[in-house]
Amino acid sequence: MPPVMAAQAALNLVARIPGIVGSHRSDVTWLERNFIPGLDDFARLLQHPVVLDIDDAIWLYNPFGEAMIKRLVRRADMVFAGNSFIADWCSNYCKEVQIVPTAIDCDRFKPRIKARSRSAPFVVGWTGTSGNFRFLKMIEPALAKFLAVNSDARLLVVADQKPNLESIPPSQLVFKRWQAVTEHLVLHEMDVGIMPIDDSDISRGKCSFKMLQYMAAGLPVIVSPYGMNREILNMSSEGMGPENCDEWLDCLQTAKWNNDAGAFVAQDSRNIIVNNFSTVKIAKKIARLFGARSSR
Repeated sequence: MPPVMAAQAALNLVARIPGIVGSHRSDVTWLERNFIPGLDDFARLLQHPVVLDIDDAIWLYNPFGEAMIKRLVRRADMVFAGNSFIADWCSNYCKEVQIVPTAIDCDRFKPRIKARSRSAPFVVGWTGTSGNFRFLKMIEPALAKFLAVNSDARLLVVADQKPNLESIPPSQLVFKRWQAVTEHLVLHEMDVGIMPIDDSDISRGKCSFKMLQYMAAGLPVIVSPYGMNREILNMSSEGMGPENCDEWLDCLQTAKWNNDAGAFVAQDSRNIIVNNFSTVKIAKKIARLFGARSSR
């Protein structure tokens, strides 16, 4: 292990000491994703039962290898998996795996009260981290063609830094720096939310957080139909799932036509989130699973 990484791992271990001690005074130890990246074998110091919470395909890009994540999952008494792809993988190494999806605070993420002005630009919105800009680049040709045909449209990117999308006219690209205090409000500036991803196992490990946020805010969604995105699309009649740039262009244009005609009603999408992914629903499920595990 390089010296810098070794030093960081040591600091992470020190920071975990209170949690290790606390686990021995608890009925259940809830471990999120990794114990300490690179030092996950130290999870054996935790008091059982241990519930491991995984919301990403961490075994695919863990710098210390898939074997360590397998050992971590094997030591868990129960795994909370963020989606069915993660659950299927974890089921090979843990007998008790429950799908517990990402929860959305539906009191915070909700539709805007007032309709946007009909004279306002049509806004295609994307929110995420700069590490996922590669997915925006993937559909850049479709975005560029759509914006070229629709001079009254804009692309709004909410992230930690501005993307480099060379074919998008600067006048039609709006960048807003992500902030925790405004992450829900900025969605009210969008007319459609997009979530492009590729057809890979890393993408199948994603838990569709962007999509869930958009839908909770009452936005129509255009998302790549892979992994959990496809599962949520199958729950709703209001989402679109393009697989190539031509289809992305068609879906973007359809979303604008519907918006211009006032034809889109977002209640179905909103209800799906409230009934299946709200913090209230997910908290009750977690409490029930914790209770069942601690009583054994």
